[in-house]
Amino acid sequence: MLSQEEKIRVKSILELLREATTQQVVKEFLKEKDIHFSSANWEDLVDSRILPALENKKLALVDLESLLRDVEEHGRQHIFLFNCKTADAAKILSERRIVQIAKEENFSDLLEQPIYVNMPDDPKIVDIRLNKAPNGAGILGLTIKVIECRESSKLVDDDFDPDTGRRTKVWEVTKKRAASVAHLSHEGLLEVRLASRENSTKYHEQVSQLIRLINKFIPMDSFEPVSLSKSKATLHEKKDEFEGVIRYTSTTATNDMGISMNLSAANMSNNLMQDDGSAGAMSVFLAKKGYVTGSNIWFIMPDNAAREIHVLLSGEVNEFAVTAACTPRDYSYVLGKILSLN
Repeated sequence: MLSQEEKIRVKSILELLREATTQQVVKEFLKEKDIHFSSANWEDLVDSRILPALENKKLALVDLESLLRDVEEHGRQHIFLFNCKTADAAKILSERRIVQIAKEENFSDLLEQPIYVNMPDDPKIVDIRLNKAPNGAGILGLTIKVIECRESSKLVDDDFDPDTGRRTKVWEVTKKRAASVAHLSHEGLLEVRLASRENSTKYHEQVSQLIRLINKFIPMDSFEPVSLSKSKATLHEKKDEFEGVIRYTSTTATNDMGISMNLSAANMSNNLMQDDGSAGAMSVFLAKKGYVTGSNIWFIMPDNAAREIHVLLSGEVNEFAVTAACTPRDYSYVLGKILSLN
């Protein structure tokens, strides 16, 4: 039987899962655990499948926690990359150091168990994880998750009164939970993954805000941005080598005179590089001291050619975006490919 404390945690996790992902993802998760997953709706899935599996120990609470981490922490994000020296990363990742800082900042409990909050008044650190090597041979990385409440406004009424000359606009304000993550590897790569916003493409303020929250644990004076300029150039220069691996739907470039060139496929299902004329035009532009500033690309998954991960390589020099939810494995594959291009 689940304890009262465990029941409260389960309720919180299930509520967050309902907001963060789809029934199909949860069903696939249950299927992998060899648990019956057929259901009429979300409530039926919870009452007839998930809760009984927890009670009879076919499913552990930690399994649900891992699922929530997976769906919240990968995809639908703008990712900013930084790096530091391996020796500096080792000092930052010292378990004694992390534990001491957590104690000083009243975060010790988060090293043992994350907390589950929906929409806090202010951005809040809810999870601090030291990723340890299986053989106990050291720390592989540090993950810190931050939850915030975001507001967005939508114009729902615009009324003009000709008698008074007054215009009245009514805006509908909606609130949404957003999860962002900072992950530092033992090799020195720092990923600042920000939940994508609905009404903005600029993330400078959000990057600064998250860095301020984690700075005690991960001091940014040790880091430099990872420029992805070479990755953007390589995508075009060696495009023929990426057939069957990457599909292109747009490329933008500029030069030192401020002249820009933008090539776009007719729709998102087409491949820009199948048109020799446009590809040739871009090559000529780049040969005259132009440089690629952005690419709209799709990584074709090696285990399933019908499945693609949409990535935007644009914005800040160290920024890329994964536009849809994906698995940790998919995210790792995309990140590895982008870094290999660099």
